Formats: sequence, C-alpha cells, structure tokens
Amino acid sequence: MAGLAAYVFLGGFIWLACRSIYRLYFHPLSGFPGPKLAAITSGYECYFNVVKKGFFIWELQRLHEVYGPIVRVTPREIHIKDSEYYDEIYAGSTRKREKDAIAVRQFDLDGSAFSAITSEVHRERRAAMSPFFSKSAISQVEADIKNRLDQLHSHLEKAQKSNRVVLLDAGFSALTSDVINKYAFGFHSGNLEHDDFNETLRDGFVALFKSAHHAYFFPIIPAIIGSLPFNWLKALNPFAHALAMQKDGIRQRVKKFLTGHSSGNGCIMKKLCSPSMPAHMLDVERLTDEGFAMAIAGTETTARSLSIGAFHLYTDDRVRAKLREELKSVMPTADSCPPWKQLEQLPYLSGVVYESMRLSTGIASRSPRIAPTEALVYKDTQRDKEYIIPPGTLVSETNFFVLNDPLIFPNPEVFEPERWLRASAKGERLDRYLVNFSRGSRICLGMNLAYAELYMALATLVRRFDLECQEDAAKHVMFVRDFGTPYPDEGNLSLPVKVTASYE
Repeated sequence: MAGLAAYVFLGGFIWLACRSIYRLYFHPLSGFPGPKLAAITSGYECYFNVVKKGFFIWELQRLHEVYGPIVRVTPREIHIKDSEYYDEIYAGSTRKREKDAIAVRQFDLDGSAFSAITSEVHRERRAAMSPFFSKSAISQVEADIKNRLDQLHSHLEKAQKSNRVVLLDAGFSALTSDVINKYAFGFHSGNLEHDDFNETLRDGFVALFKSAHHAYFFPIIPAIIGSLPFNWLKALNPFAHALAMQKDGIRQRVKKFLTGHSSGNGCIMKKLCSPSMPAHMLDVERLTDEGFAMAIAGTETTARSLSIGAFHLYTDDRVRAKLREELKSVMPTADSCPPWKQLEQLPYLSGVVYESMRLSTGIASRSPRIAPTEALVYKDTQRDKEYIIPPGTLVSETNFFVLNDPLIFPNPEVFEPERWLRASAKGERLDRYLVNFSRGSRICLGMNLAYAELYMALATLVRRFDLECQEDAAKHVMFVRDFGTPYPDEGNLSLPVKVTASYE
C-alpha cells in the first residue's frame, strides 16, 4: 500500500511538473510578460482573493507597475491596464465576444442573460427584457421611485425628531430593492416599511458577494449550500437563508405567472412568462435565475453609488451648496420632485451623479471576455512592442483602473463635479470612460433605471435635508477589498448619518 501511495505521489508530481513546464514555455500565452507563478497556477490569484480576502486587484496594480500595461495574470488570462483599449475587449455586437463559463458559474445564475456564455444566447435573453429598460419605459417607473423616496424621507424626518442615527446606506438599498421588485415582479417588497430597512436581506446580498471568490475556486461550496433544507440553512447562516428565501419567492411567483394565477400587470416577469415566448425560454429555473439576477443588479450597485455620492455631498459644504443652489431653479420647494428628464439637464447635478458613479466603481472584479474567432492586437507603446492575443483567450480590464486613470481624471481620488462641466465645455466625451455599466453589447441593461434613481434620489435628498456623517465615515466607504463590489477593510460599506435640518 505504501508503494502504491508513493507511485501516486510521484505520478502527481511528474504531472504537475510537466504542466508547469508547458504553461511556462509552450502555452500560447507563454510569451506574455508576468510572474512565472501566475503563469503556472491560478493559486496565485486564489492566495490574494481567498486567503488575503479580496486583495488581488491591488496585486494587479503592482504587476502592471512592474511588467507594463499587458500582463498574464493567470495561466489562461491576459489583463490589460489601458483605458483606451477597453472598447476592444468589451466590444459592440458586430464583434463576437463571449463570457468565461468558470467565471460566471460562481453566481449560480446560469439561466440569466448576465451568465449567458455565447453572444447568441445573450442576445436572445436580453431582447426579451430590453423594451422594459428604455428611457421611455423607465419614465413610467418614476412615480414609484418618487413614492419610495417619500417613504425614505419620512424615515429621515422621524430620525431628526428623535435625534437618531440612520444607516443611510441601508435606506438606499431598501429603496432600490423596493423599486426593482415592484417593476420586475409586480409586488412591493416593503423594505422601506421596516425601521431597520430590512437589513437582514441586504446582509444576505453581502454574504453572497463576500463568498464569490470561494465559489469561484471551490464551486462545491455553493452546490452544498444550495442543497441544504431551508431550516438547516436558517440555523447555519440566517443571511444566506434570507437570500435563499428571496430566490424561492421569485421561483413561486414565476410558477404563478406561468400558470396564469398572478396578474402583475406591466411587470417584467409577466412578459417573460408569456406563452408567446419560445418554449426553451419558459423553464422555471431559467426564469428564476433571470429574476434573481435583476433583483441583485437592481439593488446593490445603485445603492452603493448613492451612498458614495451622499458621503461626498455631506462632507463637502462647497459642493453641496453649489448643487442646492442649482436645484432651486427646478425645485422651488424642498418637497418637489421634477421628472428625471428635467433633472438630467442640470449640468452640476449631472457632474455629481457621474462622480458618484465613478468613485463607487460598480463592479470591482474583472469580467473577462473571450474573442472566440478573432486575434486581438495590443501595441505596448511604452516598450514599442506588439502582442497578438490568440482567439479563445480570456482578456480583461478592471473598471477601477479606468475610473481612476489620472491621465483621464486628474486627481482621481477627489470628488470633483466640475471636471465633467469642463470636459463638456471643451466638447470632450468623458462619459466614454465611465465604465460602471461596462461597454459594448453586454452593457448593463438596467442603466437607465439606475440613472433615474441616482438623479431623483440625490436631488431630493440635498434639496430637503442637511445630514451629518458620523465619525470615521470615510473608512467605512473606502474601497479596500474586492468582493465583486468594493468593500472597506472590515465589514460592509456603511454610512451612518444624523439629520441636522430639513427644509420645507
């Protein structure tokens, strides 16, 4: 038996050695710069993202400082740090791009447009939802956004009277969650009706994001969790249980829509469950995945942009005063709420919205693309060298590096709405570098809804309330760890505030 174990060990060692030699010297990516360990094993990334908890993004930054703008960061992936090359990777519909099956499986949303591997499948799934996210369609959702904002403002007024601290980040999350649930599924989730904004559900989203790296490297973990009975899951992890219950709630609604036992007039899921849809699009689990993807995407990233925007607005008196003065031109009273179309015409408010998005990053992790039939060409002007990236290779950029590129956004760490006004006056299109929603054929479907929420929420908040961010607020919104979305060094993004004044 000992002899057999020795042979197995020796065989494994030889296999690893041969694989390492192949990856270093004979692999199609062997000629690209980067650390040898990263070329040999994905354990390099695993160490920084799993062991060091979301630190690979900063290692990427260091690698580019050492090796230049193009680096082999895993055995099968090339990472590029060049804002001008972004549209080559995240290209439009005329150039085929695919997602990586291993990268998307961590989210367990195989049936969604987000997780579609091929461009053909993505196009079919997206086409069914696109009409609901046009500007004209979102204008019909504004009344509900306003109603939810009134609920949030009511919380703030009560907090002012009781001199109570409010977790504004949780309030924003409740707001965006209630809006997307009504629009997608035809019901109000009622998060804003809770004194704590139903934080348990939000903590479930946090648990999902924080487990993403583990799910990527150890896919058996989400498989085991997904197979557990709800009562076991509740005892082991109440946050994961809350998330599982939400997904099951979506599943039950899908079943009712498919059998005609739920009205939900005008909601997205009713349309997706229509008998006119192709049969293969009407699978219960596929529709559940699509619905859950909408619930996640429609909640956290926009809520985080609102939190970052509010933090900067209420820690910079100059910016807040300038914005409030502009808002008075279309909001004569503090409780008025102009339509999104009117608000987006305000240049300074637009600058505030864009800076809120830029500094919130959106998706922090890499989202690699594959050009299945096209060899991509990258010219490293620093070293006067041209690289041919073979078809089928994973290629990525990181949104944070584009959004904080000092060549495009001087002093990128500064919240400066004026930079957008200056660019506009010069005829420059800075917005092409605002890549929170990605670019190309897979640009975020819900961007118009996000913009409507950002414009309306920030405008009404600043026009109506003075807030005081609590001590050490900066460290609770600072991007330190990448768990799919940006997180501070400890805990979750948090913005506790006190309401110091409200206006009529």
